Amino acid sequence: MWTNTWAAETASSTDRREVALLRLAFVFLVLAALGLSLSPVVRLGNWSAFGRGWGHWLVLPVWLACAVVAHGTLRRRCPQRDPYLLPTGLLLAGWGLMTIWRVAPAFGLRQTGWLALGTVLLLVVVRQPADLRWLRRYRYLWLTGGVFLLSLTLVFGTNPSGGAPRLWLGCCGFYFQPSEPLRLLLVAYLAAYFADRLGLGWTRGPLQVSRALAPLLFVWGISVALLAVQRDLGTGSLFLWLLAVLLYLATGRPLVLAVAGLLTLAGAALGYALVDVVRLRVDTWLSPWTDPIGGAYQLVQSMIALASGGLLGTGPGLGAPGFVPVAHSDFIFAAIAEEWGLAGGVAMLGLLAVLVSRGLRLAARARNAFAALLAAGLAVTLGLQAVLIIAGVLRLLPLTGITLPFVSYGGSSLVTSMVALGLLLLMPSDEAARRWLALPLRHLQAAMAALWMGLALALGWWAVVRAPDLVARTDNPRRALAARFVPRGRILDRGGEVLAETVGQRGSYRRRYPDPVVAPIVGYDSLRYGQAGVEAVMDPWLRGEAGHPALEVAWRRLLTGFPPPGLDLRLTVDLALQRGAAEALGGRRGAVVVLDPLSGEVLALVSSPSYDPNLLDQTWPGLVARGDAPLLNRATQGRYQPGTALGPLILAGGLEAGLVDAEMPVAEADGPLALNGERLVCALTPASPRLADGIRAGCPRPLAEAGRRLGGERLLNVFSALGLADAVEIRLESAPPVVVRASEVLADPVRWAVGQGGLTVTPLQMARAFGALMAVGTRPVLRLVDAVATPGGEWQGLPALESPPQRVLNAEAAQTALEALRDPATGRVEVIATAQGGEAPAGLAWHLIGDNGPTRTLAVVVLLEARPASEAQRIGRTVLGLARSVP
Repeated sequence: MWTNTWAAETASSTDRREVALLRLAFVFLVLAALGLSLSPVVRLGNWSAFGRGWGHWLVLPVWLACAVVAHGTLRRRCPQRDPYLLPTGLLLAGWGLMTIWRVAPAFGLRQTGWLALGTVLLLVVVRQPADLRWLRRYRYLWLTGGVFLLSLTLVFGTNPSGGAPRLWLGCCGFYFQPSEPLRLLLVAYLAAYFADRLGLGWTRGPLQVSRALAPLLFVWGISVALLAVQRDLGTGSLFLWLLAVLLYLATGRPLVLAVAGLLTLAGAALGYALVDVVRLRVDTWLSPWTDPIGGAYQLVQSMIALASGGLLGTGPGLGAPGFVPVAHSDFIFAAIAEEWGLAGGVAMLGLLAVLVSRGLRLAARARNAFAALLAAGLAVTLGLQAVLIIAGVLRLLPLTGITLPFVSYGGSSLVTSMVALGLLLLMPSDEAARRWLALPLRHLQAAMAALWMGLALALGWWAVVRAPDLVARTDNPRRALAARFVPRGRILDRGGEVLAETVGQRGSYRRRYPDPVVAPIVGYDSLRYGQAGVEAVMDPWLRGEAGHPALEVAWRRLLTGFPPPGLDLRLTVDLALQRGAAEALGGRRGAVVVLDPLSGEVLALVSSPSYDPNLLDQTWPGLVARGDAPLLNRATQGRYQPGTALGPLILAGGLEAGLVDAEMPVAEADGPLALNGERLVCALTPASPRLADGIRAGCPRPLAEAGRRLGGERLLNVFSALGLADAVEIRLESAPPVVVRASEVLADPVRWAVGQGGLTVTPLQMARAFGALMAVGTRPVLRLVDAVATPGGEWQGLPALESPPQRVLNAEAAQTALEALRDPATGRVEVIATAQGGEAPAGLAWHLIGDNGPTRTLAVVVLLEARPASEAQRIGRTVLGLARSVP
């Protein structure tokens, strides 16, 4: 009487707990569905967009029907079941369904049908006798049928997506993967196999241990065969570890797990050597950043998705998980973590941990060895399957290609998981039962807990620690997608002329560039090809992530998934001068830089050939294929031999050291200079043999003489003081610094003095150095982005990135050099020069021209990748004339 009463009370408590959990799960799914329907409203800011795509609402009635019918059947057939299993399994399945409808609606209806079928099969299972004799008695038949179906894939196998591997059997649009139920059947077979031998002393002694390991080696051979024939690394690994865990439970010997680990490594090494797919996955796992838009694109985008989710996620429907290929299957965990954040990802790990933990709890309270091993095997199968795929998504292991139980798209996987859930529900949790395998099960429970904790920590690493770097990557397409819904800030020239702006309607915003002549500076913002120029460097301000109060940014992201509107930027560039300089360059390969050395303002920066950022999507393949590199900003990224353009800088350094005199004559000043098999000549005929005239005409012999007198150590000082080997920080992509080896300069100062050593410079570096001379010895701190508009509309100046202007030349020496290089007729400082070699074809031409006008000091540097030097001189003089009118 007391036993019956206790059983009735337990059943009533189980029913109440199960119903409460099912209700909570249903409420969660209702809120998720509501979030998916509201997300278009939030994105477009228009209530007319509510409910775009109603398919996901179908999940709710189907799920509710499955839950009600399953609960009613379990209440009658399995009164002593575990009350946590059904709500947990159905919640995982419902959550997965919502995600599939979100990222791949074409597969949503089919997966919803598979859930209904899986529930039907679960009900069929729980109506069977609880002693499980029907499963144990016919284990050979079950296993043979599973292996037979798997073998059919070798002949009749197909792939629903086309291509390989062909792991499915299918007809008329329906596909079935035999390896999924084979795992379940293998668990039942092994549980019966080991249960029959427990208590017979079969694991005592070395001979018996070797016999116990024989099945492990046999299944390892099967896994390698699967790997070789079907290239299915995930299934082979799972089979091996499933056997290892069950053998460990049956024998209590940790050696089994160690051997399984060694066999896994051996199989992986064999697969890496023989199977291309395995090699690609391992290489991608080890170094995904080497090919982020190629073979590693899927993994890189997955990590960016995890980072985009952050702590709380973007919100259901507000992320962009569709950028991760196969997000509905292999990478569904990344899709969930993006929209539900670290909190959602840890919650899913918690649900999986509950499922596995309750299964192991059933194993510990089973009435016989077969039930114990079966429950443990089913729990471990679900757990290891989840760990393998999630670890692959988190880059803890190479990708295996298996599904996430209950969650990923795949009818075979979902149905098999539901059947496994049914078997666990069929096993009563009996407090009074004898506890089997207590110690190994405790160890296994602790190991699984450690794995879940490790996955949670790895998720936190990507979602929190690495998030800022990953989200800011230029190959993160979510950034460009956000620009379709939130207007980017404008980019203006110094006078307020628009250089870049956002046009269109919310949801279809696009970037427009009124004058492509500024493309080398402004760059581009493209959904397909990323960003460049100021668009890339100043992206946080332009997209609204910087410049607004942090609380406002966080609040807008929480409500809409996007930052506030972007802020406008003002540059120091003058659009009219930029146009004039580009017209003067006339499409020749080269660059022009104009700056004010006193203020450090870059007034124009031209690179040719260039491109039209408005037509980037149409012209990109051709631009990339062109040999003249139109996407390269030659002014800031192109490196060239300075040649005799170093003349005015070395003259100033020699004057400061007292080793040269601008008026001193140079023997054969206009003659050629033979240097390492090269014949260097003057750019123009010098007016006289004096040193300054030779330097003005770009003659190598006067410069070689100055280099001999200075020596290698003082040349190094000149290069360092004028920043010729340092990068230029101006909020624009620039070439990295160059390593100048002191030993090479000391060994051959003449070669370095005539600009044919290992020093290469960008036109912008040369402009900064020449600007230091024009500023009478003070090296300017260059500025390109002048100010940002605050949210209130006020312009706020941006500080320069480099240190304050510093004196690098003696003012008297610098002034003497300027006077010596000044044209008596025009009053301009002018040097024409040539160079051999470098990254461009032989025959570079330089022109440096400066003017100390009444209102502004100007420095202009022209670089042409072809001679004659007189053409560079013509361009420089034209540009200087235009620059005088800049306000």
